[in-house]
Amino acid sequence: MKLGDCTQLIQGVSVNRFETCDLNEDSLSVRLLTLKEFNETLGLSYRMSQERSTEVVIRKDKLTADLLTDTTSLIWHTLTQKVAYLPAIHSGLLISNNFIKVQFTDPVDLWFLEWYLNEHPTIQKQIASFSEGSVISSLKLSHLKDIGLVLPSLEKQQFLGKIAQLKKRKIMLMKEKMELQQQYLDQSLIHTIELLNTRRNKHDNK
Repeated sequence: MKLGDCTQLIQGVSVNRFETCDLNEDSLSVRLLTLKEFNETLGLSYRMSQERSTEVVIRKDKLTADLLTDTTSLIWHTLTQKVAYLPAIHSGLLISNNFIKVQFTDPVDLWFLEWYLNEHPTIQKQIASFSEGSVISSLKLSHLKDIGLVLPSLEKQQFLGKIAQLKKRKIMLMKEKMELQQQYLDQSLIHTIELLNTRRNKHDNK
């Protein structure tokens, strides 16, 4: 079975074509989905020091539910080639053209699918084959449709999905622990330097 056989794949919009300058009764102000929310969901670092404005004004007749994030779909980032199951806190964000919304037509466990599409060797091998010969590695909608899937039963997906959740949670906690340890060590070094400087000043003033 191919991914295109069991999903509806929706390319995000080119915001410049949809955006308008006027906020009125015919338009709405919406937030864009950015790599910040996407990476945070996957526990990945986000290196931009300052996020540009993510509020855009869109004509109401151009805005449909299919173009917004929700908790019943996966989001695929075409450049990083990663998939995220966004939490409810990130629902209702406008999907730009660097993202593809993946809506499954049959019941599936999205926690399992997030892990499966991101980590399974057969999926990664297929994705790598799409990128051969490309200067910039970017997945296209046609590529995703051709990805072959071998899915277990829904019951097994749900069981594996719970394991995937625990694994993800453990990785995030370990990352948080390392960051806290790093902060502690940095503060200890700063405190030690300040203490040495204080002692040196006292010695010099004698």
